[in-house]
Amino acid sequence: MKALRNVLDKLIMFVGCTFTIIMVVGAIWQVFSRYVLGSPSTVTEELLRFGLIWTAMLGASYAFGTNKHLAITAMVDKLKGSNGKVIRVINTLFIVGFSGLVMIKGGLNLVSSTMSQVTPILQVPVGVIYSILPISGVIIILYQIMNITDWMKNGEEALK
Repeated sequence: MKALRNVLDKLIMFVGCTFTIIMVVGAIWQVFSRYVLGSPSTVTEELLRFGLIWTAMLGASYAFGTNKHLAITAMVDKLKGSNGKVIRVINTLFIVGFSGLVMIKGGLNLVSSTMSQVTPILQVPVGVIYSILPISGVIIILYQIMNITDWMKNGEEALK
């Protein structure tokens, strides 16, 4: 499990960093072409939008893997022992259920229904852009499985 987590972390970081670099260069080019050349680049605007979508979704997936996602932990923090464990398992099941039903199932439906549409400037199928939804859903489920396994083995220390 640890090897899979390391590979997944490095892959997400690589793809996220690559998209970030592309977005920074694209934003610089967009500003340069708009204010210096007087003719704004239309390609970079669409490319930046799609890069931001993918980077945000991958970042959210990574946040679940590192337990750094936004969470309200007041109830879990107050409950100790088996009650706290039950709440954590229920929370994990909700996350897995949401990821499975909404992100994977709904995402696949969205991808298949929009694959015939193309973006106006880059002429990329819209389904390719939306494919990050099921991809992120799978990543979140994998991370949740690894997190709950680590937590069951190592207890509270695994969550920090």
